[in-house]
Amino acid sequence: MTLLVADGGRRSLRDVLPSEVAVVDADAVSEAVARDAPDVVVVDAGAVAEPGAVVDAVRATDPGSAVVVVGTTGTDADVTCATADRASVHAAVERAERIADYRQSVTALYEASRDRALGRPDADLRDVRRDADAKFDDLPADRETFAAALRPDDRDAAGDDDTSADDGLGGVDG
Repeated sequence: MTLLVADGGRRSLRDVLPSEVAVVDADAVSEAVARDAPDVVVVDAGAVAEPGAVVDAVRATDPGSAVVVVGTTGTDADVTCATADRASVHAAVERAERIADYRQSVTALYEASRDRALGRPDADLRDVRRDADAKFDDLPADRETFAAALRPDDRDAAGDDDTSADDGLGGVDG
C-alpha cells in the first residue's frame, strides 16, 4: 500500500499514483504509518508546508518505509521526483518499492540469521539470503538508490537498539 501525504484536501497526485493509495494530512502521518505500515510514503511537496519534517516523521515511526517526495529535490527522501507527471511519479514509486522490498529482505535475513543455531547449516537461511541477494541485484544501479537502500536504521544511530553493545564476537577481543 502507498500512503500519500497531502494537506488541505489537495489530491492531485492520487490520480497519478500506480497503486492502492491512502491519503493523510502531514500532521497525521506518524499515526497513519504506525497503523498502516505502508511500503512507500509519497509526500506531495506542493501540498505540504514542510516535506522534510514529514520525511523525518516517517523515518522516526518506521525506518523501513521508503519515502518519495514529489515536487522538490531539496529533501533527504529516499527518492525525489521534481515533476508530478504520471511517468515520473510511477518511476519514483517503483524505485521506492524496490528499495522497500530490499530493506524487508535484509530484515528477514537478519531475523533468520539471529534465530539459527550457531555453526549449523540452514537451508531456509540460504533461501532467505538468496532472496535478499536477488532483491539487491534488482535495485537500479545508481548511487542514490544504493544510498537509500543501504541507509542505516535510524534506531541504531540513536542507540535505541541494543545491537550496538554486542559485536557478535562473544566477548573475544580483537
